[in-house]
Amino acid sequence: MWGDIGPYPSHLLTSYYAIKVYGPGHVIAHNAVAYFHDAIAISTYGTPEADPERQASSIDIYGNDMHMSNDDFIEADGGLHNIRVFENRGVNAFHGGYSSQPIFGGPAYFFRNLLYHVQSGVAFKLDARPAGLFFFHNTIIGEQSVRGLTSNAHWRNNLFLGRDTPGRGIMYWANATAQYSSDYNGFRPNKDVAGQFLWLAPSKDAREPWKSFRTLADLQAATGQEAHGREIGFDIFEQMTPPDPARRHAVYHAMDLNFRLKAGSNAVDAGAVLPTVNDGFTGAAPDLGALELGKPEPHYGPGWLTWKPFYR
Repeated sequence: MWGDIGPYPSHLLTSYYAIKVYGPGHVIAHNAVAYFHDAIAISTYGTPEADPERQASSIDIYGNDMHMSNDDFIEADGGLHNIRVFENRGVNAFHGGYSSQPIFGGPAYFFRNLLYHVQSGVAFKLDARPAGLFFFHNTIIGEQSVRGLTSNAHWRNNLFLGRDTPGRGIMYWANATAQYSSDYNGFRPNKDVAGQFLWLAPSKDAREPWKSFRTLADLQAATGQEAHGREIGFDIFEQMTPPDPARRHAVYHAMDLNFRLKAGSNAVDAGAVLPTVNDGFTGAAPDLGALELGKPEPHYGPGWLTWKPFYR
């Protein structure tokens, strides 16, 4: 694996996954993973077992540092209930960032994760019709251009910043049921794209279910969603340069990236209060994205790793 793949150096490995688990009660925390097909995954076997002791539930995945995945950084695929994926960092993936393909009912929580450079535009993979999803306070440098149907999915206080990928919108929602909501998120649309926001929800008119919107204001007026959402730019950060869409195979390094918000930017104090999720915010309201202004950044990977990249 990772041998003779063109623009990347060879990293031959004997394992397809770095970490893979099944069953209940796992904690996967503070690992450093590089050059695997998938970094961390729940094993997926189709329809879950009837016995609760053999179901993938009550699993925490947090504090992991991931670099160069051929498919996804974290796959919660096949999980059932009480799945939490939080405070992880992923840089460079070919297919997807954080996957729920599927979640059988949920709840599954994805919160305060960082993501940079997923060339496919799949920040959160939502294939196989997952249900019971909650996305809070994630910072995504890239698009969420995913048409996979979801049920009971809710989005709050996230940041999605497009890198000007030609012809690709910044955010798609595909709702299979009437249980959904999206608000208090920040979006940086891509330049010169007509369909920035795509929306699908149950409707009496089944012939044209997808609706396309050029601006966030158009989406707000037509759907009632994102009433408190806002458009933002890369100037919300202290310093952040997006991946180059013309260099799909470029390799970026987490140590060179600064995801911290700039004081006074329009992502600061712009979020909704979510009890037990963002308690202890520092300003008038929670900030958007993974990192609260004035609070220390979480440590990603093993505690003994400091500034030096673990994969070099």
